[in-house]
Amino acid sequence: MTDITRFALLTLCGAVLCGAQAIEPEAIIYRKVGERELKAWVFSPAAGNKRPAILLFHGGAWNLGEASWMFGRAREFAALGMVAIAIDYRLSAGGAAPLAINAGLTPVDGVEDACAAFAWARGEAVKLGIDPKRVAGYGVSAGGHLVAAAATVPMVRGTQVAADSRPDALLLFSPALNVARDPYFVGLMAGKGNAEEYSPAEFISRDLPPTLVIQGAEDSIVSTKDARALCDAAEKAGAKCSLHVYPGVGHLLTRNLKVQFRDFDPDPAFAAEGHRLEDEFLVSLGFVK
Repeated sequence: MTDITRFALLTLCGAVLCGAQAIEPEAIIYRKVGERELKAWVFSPAAGNKRPAILLFHGGAWNLGEASWMFGRAREFAALGMVAIAIDYRLSAGGAAPLAINAGLTPVDGVEDACAAFAWARGEAVKLGIDPKRVAGYGVSAGGHLVAAAATVPMVRGTQVAADSRPDALLLFSPALNVARDPYFVGLMAGKGNAEEYSPAEFISRDLPPTLVIQGAEDSIVSTKDARALCDAAEKAGAKCSLHVYPGVGHLLTRNLKVQFRDFDPDPAFAAEGHRLEDEFLVSLGFVK
């Protein structure tokens, strides 16, 4: 099994929860950038209106991965009655596995796409049968950064982020939250912007949507300290942020602490509990029953 397949299985199935109903997605183009078409993969439960929605963003260090990595979790959310949408977004040019299609791109392009995806979902609320006031964001690792950035950063490339481009709730799994001075992230920016302007930790206020963070205590890829600091800042500002840290595991709850960027070995019990907490969080917000 390849490293990418291992990563995909984790983000697809939430490590252990692969038995969701086999709902097949509809691929819809949500944005065109030049000649490129970005797709949203819509998993819709039985027909209905004013249903809650959740947009899912895969991980992969901003330069790797695809929307299909989130299909397993999307099916699980759809089984709960949500319209679950796995989002394709532009990847960065840098990193260990650069692709020609990503030439010249940085994480800012991914943030821009994330904001566009939330605006698109609300704009298509009637067609998709969703409640535009209940649109959550779900992000894994780098995808967690995109969701958190869409919720917090005031501007993207000098344009103010509109209210309809922001999620109403955040579910973050091993997210990158403080990237202002992270050498890897700064490198991906390639001098095309200030990393601090796209670091969610810099913009925490009472306007932060209700947030849930699942994190491994021994994570060497994204800092548990950053997740704790973000939730502390949110609580002080009057926002709701719940952090669950699991002992003895690293990035994406892996038990393989020596190599945390591949060869994932997620703890099955912790992964199952983490997804249960995510479901309960959505219940607490009135997104699902």
